[in-house]
Amino acid sequence: MTSESVRSVPPGHVCWTFDDTAVFDARAQRFLLAGLDAGERVRYVTAEPGDVAVARWQGVPRLRDALRGGAAEVVSVRDTYGERHVVDPAAQVAAYAALTDAALADGHAGLRVAADATTLVVTAEQRAAFTRYEHLVDRLMRVRPMSAACGYDRRVLDGRAIEELACLHPAADPGTTLFHLYAGRDELVLAGELDPSNHDVFDTALTRANVDDATGELVVRADELRFIDHRNLIHLHRHAARRGGTVVLHTPLTSAARLVELLGLSRVRVAVVPR
Repeated sequence: MTSESVRSVPPGHVCWTFDDTAVFDARAQRFLLAGLDAGERVRYVTAEPGDVAVARWQGVPRLRDALRGGAAEVVSVRDTYGERHVVDPAAQVAAYAALTDAALADGHAGLRVAADATTLVVTAEQRAAFTRYEHLVDRLMRVRPMSAACGYDRRVLDGRAIEELACLHPAADPGTTLFHLYAGRDELVLAGELDPSNHDVFDTALTRANVDDATGELVVRADELRFIDHRNLIHLHRHAARRGGTVVLHTPLTSAARLVELLGLSRVRVAVVPR
C-alpha cells in the first residue's frame, strides 16, 4: 500500500456495504491509515472478537505501532453492546463527542472511526434508534474533528434496511440509495433523486432526521437535488404539519415550486436557487 493510496481515502461520514468481512477490513484499514497519516486517533469497531482483529493488525506495522502507542484502538461491537442492543442515540453521540475531546487532549488532530455496525441494526427497533443516531452523529461531525465510515453486511440486511441507513449519510456506496438527507450547519441537506421508488424511505428519513427549531421553520438545502415528485413534496408538507411549522426548500428545480402551488402545500415554500 503506497502513501498516495492511503491519502486518497477521503474523510467525512460515509456508508459502506459489503458481503465479505475481509473486504470490509481491508477498506477500513486504508481509511484508518489515512487518519493516522493526518495525525488522528483511530478506532476500529468490529463484529469479530477484538483479539481477532488485533492479531490481523500485527501484520500492518503502522497499525501495530499505533495500537501499542495508543493512537489506535480496536473494539468489539458484541463485547461492547452484546446481542440485539438498541442504542440510545443521544448517549451514543455524547460518547463519541467525549472520545473526540480525549483525542484532542492527547495531542491528536481528531478522531476517525471505522465500524461494522450490522449487529446494531438487525431489527426494526434497532434501526429506528440507530438511524436517528446516524443523523445526530452527522451533526456532531459538522462541528467537531471526527469522521466515520459505517459498514453494513448485505448478507444480513436486505436492500430496504440498507437504504434506510445509507440515505442518512452524505456519501454511500453506489446502488445503496438514490438520495441523501444529512446535516448541514443549521439545516438539512438533500441531494439526489426522489421518485415513487423511494418516497416511503424519504418519509422515514424525515422522521428520523427531525430537527427542532424554535422558529418552526425547517430549512432544507437541496441545491444538488436532481428530481422530486409530488409524493415527496407532500411528505415535506406533512412533516412540517407534524412539527407545527413550515419547510423552506432551496432548490434549482422550478418544477417543485409549480407542484407546491398546484397541490396547495401551504407548509412548503420553495426558494428557487441558480444551478
